[in-house]
Amino acid sequence: MTKQQEQQTWKNRIWKFAKRSFVWGLRLSLFVSMFVLLVFAVAWIFFVKTFNAQHISEVITAELQKRLNRPVAIASLDLSFINTLELKGFRVLDTEGAPGQDLISADSVTLRFKLLPLLDQQLVIDEVALHAPRFNVIRLQDGSYNIPPIKVNEPSVYTNTASNKKMTVSVEDWILQDGVFSYKDLASGVTHAIYGLNMHFERLRFNELSRFTVDMILRNEWADGISDMEIRGTGHVNFADFDWANFALRSLRTQVYLFQKPVDVTLDLDNLRTPFFNVKATVPAFESKDLSVFHLEKTPFSIPKSTVTAKGVLSNNYRLLKVNQFTASASDIKAEGKGQLDFSKGPYAAEFTASTQPFDLKGKSKYYTPLTRYNLTGKAAVSAQLVRRDGKYSWPLVTVDAQEASGDIYGFLVDKITGQFRAKKDFSDLYAQTKSGKLTVHDTVFDKLNLSASWRGGNLYGYIASSEVNGVPLKMSVSVNNLKSSRRRIRTAMHWKHFNPMDFIATVQDFVTVISPLISGGAQFPPEASGELAWLRNFRNRLPNFMSNFGGNISADTFASPVLSGNKFNAEFELTGLRAGMKRLSGQIEARLEGGIVHQMEKWAEEQQALNITFQPFIIMHRMERAGSFKVGKVLKDVPFTDMAASASFENGKMQINNAYTVGPSISATVSGWTDWVAENFDIIVWTMFSNTSRSGALAENLTDESGNPALSFKISSSMLKPKVEMLRAKKTGETIRAAQTKGLATDFKAAKEFCQGDYHAKK
Repeated sequence: MTKQQEQQTWKNRIWKFAKRSFVWGLRLSLFVSMFVLLVFAVAWIFFVKTFNAQHISEVITAELQKRLNRPVAIASLDLSFINTLELKGFRVLDTEGAPGQDLISADSVTLRFKLLPLLDQQLVIDEVALHAPRFNVIRLQDGSYNIPPIKVNEPSVYTNTASNKKMTVSVEDWILQDGVFSYKDLASGVTHAIYGLNMHFERLRFNELSRFTVDMILRNEWADGISDMEIRGTGHVNFADFDWANFALRSLRTQVYLFQKPVDVTLDLDNLRTPFFNVKATVPAFESKDLSVFHLEKTPFSIPKSTVTAKGVLSNNYRLLKVNQFTASASDIKAEGKGQLDFSKGPYAAEFTASTQPFDLKGKSKYYTPLTRYNLTGKAAVSAQLVRRDGKYSWPLVTVDAQEASGDIYGFLVDKITGQFRAKKDFSDLYAQTKSGKLTVHDTVFDKLNLSASWRGGNLYGYIASSEVNGVPLKMSVSVNNLKSSRRRIRTAMHWKHFNPMDFIATVQDFVTVISPLISGGAQFPPEASGELAWLRNFRNRLPNFMSNFGGNISADTFASPVLSGNKFNAEFELTGLRAGMKRLSGQIEARLEGGIVHQMEKWAEEQQALNITFQPFIIMHRMERAGSFKVGKVLKDVPFTDMAASASFENGKMQINNAYTVGPSISATVSGWTDWVAENFDIIVWTMFSNTSRSGALAENLTDESGNPALSFKISSSMLKPKVEMLRAKKTGETIRAAQTKGLATDFKAAKEFCQGDYHAKK
């Protein structure tokens, strides 16, 4: 046999083997299929003979009526599949809240059960699925509910009265699909609803923890808008034989869809009648636009990712929510608090308190845009109380503790301020205190600031217990009654270590510069004046209009100005119409200075025309001092005095000199007359008496008083820019000066002395 013939023989053998194998496999497949069909047919005949739909329906109906203690109706029962029953027209009727109406209803109820246990008279239901169920819970007028007192002991045994057969019933899983849960309070008329309720209870045991999954939609109406809140979660539940006092919900982890990202919530719940709860939520970052239902579009803010926990209890038939412990953390802000919501009142009432640990102020503007303008740094801690009564929210108390805080508060620059701010009664009662720090008002710097201030009943009170103003120690108090009224009344007391009136005027102008833009319309000042009388015109034009009724006292250990200096300075004043321009300035002022010096008359006479004319008599007498009876030249340099006092009254900008005198070792004087600061003119008489340095000299009669001492009397009048001087007889000079000293002032400056000795602070 050739090699080719041998290969052909092998091919024929392989083909015959494959053909026989295929025929054998086909015969075997047909046999197995026929056998399976035969077994299935036998099983189906056996199941139909064993299964009794009416019997099963009776078992289910009786079981539900027994456990719910409510009438149960089933329209029909169909065998959807070999191991699946479908109950149609399922209803559980209410006998308490709304008798005759549905307590529970469903379009259909599907039961999937095991077949083999039926042979042993056991109905083991793997899954009960309620399709479109509706649960209607009602709270009655007496506070009770229409929920039946369910008792479940598994397994349950049912006996058919007709056949006397017993059947054991047990259920593994429960499923709710697209359900609706409604709640109505007949006492208050309040209703709530949960839509799209889907739940799956795995191997539900009513007296032990059982796992479940849930998703639903809460629909709420807010003013003219409606919001839907989607909830998805998993957890464990213990119904404790439906003894509501022992109900427990454990480790419910859910995701609440409020924003673009879900809120993760973990919930533990005990005792359904008076539920104790423990909640932990992780809230994603969100912005005001995410809360559009609250119409907060005009309040731009953003909240960083935060964590919130709460522990509390629901009592008084679910109408009183108490939060015993509340914590929240977002970024570096950590807060804790407590409070309650009382739904038994209409409208509902609420009360919450919360406080934070110190947190950084820097960078918080990215969460609340309006803070950008303040450029805040440092640390702060906040505590607050929020109350809702009679449908209105209020803030009984808000407190802010600052640590080395800095910022720009409407033009007031604060630097490393440590203190406290407190607001009561919806911010109608304010209090602030600083223990250290710096405040800059335009060019004026208040350092080492120990300040307290309060705002109550439309009145402002401020106290600077100690501070340094541009390096000068200051103590000050101020009260402003009826601040928001044009008839406001301002009272102040100030004590300076060193008082410079020109610096004080500059400080007042700095406050005006900062405050004026804050007032409606602001203040319109004319251009700054220069040249002759510039100091007067700038001061007059820049007086603050809000100081129309101003009174108080100023005291200082020392007094210093280019013209005058001394010690123990005191001034009291009571002024009205103190506004820019001084056209309506009226009132009284008293001032006194001891142990001082009048500086450089000759120098100031060269620089100021008004002073040139005022001092002209002394300059003339200086040329006559060759007689040797007195030395005016010394007066034109620096002349000391022991006592200087002045009393004046104002009427529409015109100042009447009531009394003014100077007493010194080399010169004494008194002044009378008037000065119009608005019209810039005056009419004053000056009496001056010098110490007689030599009895050998001879003076003209009009240059001595009755005692023979050198004296001078002259009148200055007309415009301050072009004053006129007129020499008068000096015979009554000494008598006039003594009379002025005897008359003195209308005050002993007792108020200033008491202020210096006291320790004043604003009331908290």
